Amino acid sequence: MSVAHVLAVFAGVCVSAAVLMSALRTVVLPRGGLTAITRFVFAVIDRIFIRRHGIAARLGWQSYYAPVSLVALPLAWASVVTFGFALIFWGFGVGSFDQAVAISGSSLFTLGYARPTPSGLVLLTFLEALIGLGLVALLISFLPTLYSAFSDREKGVALLRPVLGAPPTAPMLIQRLHDGGALGVPTIWTAGSSWFASIEQSHTSFPSLCSFPPQVDAESWVVTGGTVLDAVALLHACLADDEPQRSAEFTLVLAHGASAFSRVAAAAGLPVTSAHALAAALVDPGPPLEIAVSRAEFDEAAVGMAALGLSLRPDRDESWRRFTLLRGCYEQAVLGLAGLTHAPPAAWTSDRAYVVGRPRFFGSKPLQIHPGAIRSQAQP
Repeated sequence: MSVAHVLAVFAGVCVSAAVLMSALRTVVLPRGGLTAITRFVFAVIDRIFIRRHGIAARLGWQSYYAPVSLVALPLAWASVVTFGFALIFWGFGVGSFDQAVAISGSSLFTLGYARPTPSGLVLLTFLEALIGLGLVALLISFLPTLYSAFSDREKGVALLRPVLGAPPTAPMLIQRLHDGGALGVPTIWTAGSSWFASIEQSHTSFPSLCSFPPQVDAESWVVTGGTVLDAVALLHACLADDEPQRSAEFTLVLAHGASAFSRVAAAAGLPVTSAHALAAALVDPGPPLEIAVSRAEFDEAAVGMAALGLSLRPDRDESWRRFTLLRGCYEQAVLGLAGLTHAPPAAWTSDRAYVVGRPRFFGSKPLQIHPGAIRSQAQP
């Protein structure tokens, strides 16, 4: 064996091992984030389906971006394994590289029409066939798991739909819960906390779920979650401490929701900060932060809450400081995910979503984000 043949065997082993690690990290033991192969596949499909002026945009194919990427992922794994084992077969001297590719493809897809020589390499064909069957088994188990997590996410959106309004707004959510006598009911907010915890678990394990289109085009899980967090932040910041409808569950919703959006955004490759500052914002408010919601918008929401007969803090400046600190714990993640998922415009969330850069072909650096101009809201 020449040096080139030895290097080919070594490279083939490394390439095949990288595919196995990518498949295991994506399906069997998801740890958040995307592997190099997964990132490359998503970047390629993004250039095809998310081009703003291409044929995909004219035909309305953008919603197929995530499903097509997931279906293409096993094909990419199989292609790379075929190439990796072709290097190994060529390195062991089966003939030309074309013959090595034919033997590798025949082994991976269990076709059996090509047999390597010398005969001792037949064991390698058995190993590659086993890997091919394993990739098929992973795909069979992978897609139902994703669909179950997607269904749970959309179920939460559907449960909150009657009280959110169209488009969803935090003041409207507060008004509808107040009119229904449910503003301080703990079970209402406990359900929201459970939904946030479910999203955190599934969307950090499988970041591709972020790009799955909603079942209803006008509804977005990012907008729904962001609206709930804004409503709770308003209530926590503005309600007087002795207000009967103040609920201890407000804090749990903020904690679960801020953590969920921050971790999901980080897993999706967005440069977001941690939500650990929430505890400080709840205990000791400092000077107001600069947020995407203006003071005039906040004052308008506070006036609406006062009109409902709610008892508010007498110091509006104090309430504003509290609100900016609370929203600052999750705003970057919400606006980044709204831009990443191309969510329909809704007040305080997707109407001022960040402009998110394209997925990178190589490297694990976070995606680029830039503040976007405030868009007009979609009409009901």
